[in-house]
Amino acid sequence: MKKLFGLAILAILTIMSCGKDAEPGTVVINFEHKVGDKTLELDNMIYTSAAGHPFLVARLKYFVSNISLHNTDGTTYNADVVHYYEEGKDETKSLSLAKIPAGTYNKISFVYGLDETTNVDGGLENTQTNQNMEWPIPGDQGYHYMKLEGRYDSLATGVIKNFNLHTGAAQNVDYYIEHTLAFPTEIKIDNNSWDIDLMMDLNEWLVNPTVYDFEDYGQMIMMNPTAQAVLKANGADVFSVDAVRQK
Repeated sequence: MKKLFGLAILAILTIMSCGKDAEPGTVVINFEHKVGDKTLELDNMIYTSAAGHPFLVARLKYFVSNISLHNTDGTTYNADVVHYYEEGKDETKSLSLAKIPAGTYNKISFVYGLDETTNVDGGLENTQTNQNMEWPIPGDQGYHYMKLEGRYDSLATGVIKNFNLHTGAAQNVDYYIEHTLAFPTEIKIDNNSWDIDLMMDLNEWLVNPTVYDFEDYGQMIMMNPTAQAVLKANGADVFSVDAVRQK
């Protein structure tokens, strides 16, 4: 009798366990940066561009938007958020996405910059940060996608010049970049939390498929469609998913 009672309890527990629904979880995206094989350090001339210029990075700011996580069952979780990153501001280094539906995810997609729907005057909240990222050219609306600024030693001759890689929509043409990246391993959401380390290699802005030479474009490229097009093409492989891990 006791044996039968024990078997009955085991069966009930098994049924209850099998009937438990998977629960939503959290994904934290960590924004990381390097320059080739070196970690990003501000104001340190330790990098050399493909065009032969030693250079340093003084400032890095950019937007990422239209973030989606792709489930292996074909569904997609779309995060209604625009993330602003600024090197040196710890509060911008990570983006936490809560209540991700349970499931197995294998890819992330996002827009570097802002698409044409968001990138209009007043498209973002009227904060000081967003005001500072506004695109100040008459006739062009919206915001910078990125401000990558620094100085370079022209062909290592000791002649120091400034560069400003300011990307955005220009002359009624959009230059944002759509990215879809596979995870190194699938992540399973079920009442848990995962980290995604999203890496930007700043060196890739300057090479592949076109070597970007600071000397060719000067300090101001906001109205230069050739420079914007080169950076858009080079930016296709700027990002990668460095790692995923369950907390």
